[in-house]
Amino acid sequence: MSRFADYYTASVLSAERLTPSMIRIRFGGADLRRFVSSGQADERVSVIFPLPGQARPPQPTLINGIWSYPDEATRPQFRSYTVRRWDPAAPEMIIDFVVHEGGVAAQWALRAAPGDEVGLTMADGWYAPPVDAGWQLLVADLTGLPAAGRIIEELTPGDRVHAIIEVIDPADEQRFETRGDVTYQWLHRSGHGLTESRLPEAVRGYERPAGPGYLWFAGEAGASRTVRKFVRGELGWSADRFEIIGYWRHRKEEWLARFDAVRDEMAQALDHANTVGTNRTEVRELYDDALERVGL
Repeated sequence: MSRFADYYTASVLSAERLTPSMIRIRFGGADLRRFVSSGQADERVSVIFPLPGQARPPQPTLINGIWSYPDEATRPQFRSYTVRRWDPAAPEMIIDFVVHEGGVAAQWALRAAPGDEVGLTMADGWYAPPVDAGWQLLVADLTGLPAAGRIIEELTPGDRVHAIIEVIDPADEQRFETRGDVTYQWLHRSGHGLTESRLPEAVRGYERPAGPGYLWFAGEAGASRTVRKFVRGELGWSADRFEIIGYWRHRKEEWLARFDAVRDEMAQALDHANTVGTNRTEVRELYDDALERVGL
């Protein structure tokens, strides 16, 4: 059963090709007046897509204060996306979609036209640099680029940031207006299912400034696991010094097929991680360890 705390409807106002690999879609609609932003620069919502042949996603059912799709036959597909910009006065929301072969979200975005409808869930986010962080390292592939862009745009004077971004084509690079002090390192034609991601290598090779810092990473799940091991195991950073998120998984269908064979074991491992982990980072690490033990 898919469950979430709140649900909104939104209509496409416009769709434009931002770069060769990115489509920017602007959403509006009266129901967005109820939307409550998380306030975090990497704010994310789940986008709920229509079923095949339908103009809008089916309405979820409210059960004990929780919206859900209890019926497998009418449960739509949904994916998590960054709120690239949010204007509560309009109200309007911008979401940038990475487009590629296959994938429910990518194919929907390629066909999106004014008037098309989606559902949205409540917002969440992770970006939270400590107040004493004298420098930040932002690392992302294309899926994390919208969040990295919003983070950069919302920096304040005195914020010192280095951004390492992996894109498919040089034309996928973006530029951002910012009040912060930002330098960039763009990696081309790697990751994204083309080759192994170069982001872990770039993180390891980054010459860290003196003093306390903060790392924010968003990319493929395997790359995020490698970076988390480096930051926790080799650098010994505490959980408040980084946020490392796996936004997607390479060859997900194959991975899910292998996961199905150990689903019960992994459910027990997750319960254990939630029981003994003292924070979100520890829970992720414990669960990652369990996945690795079974070859995932």
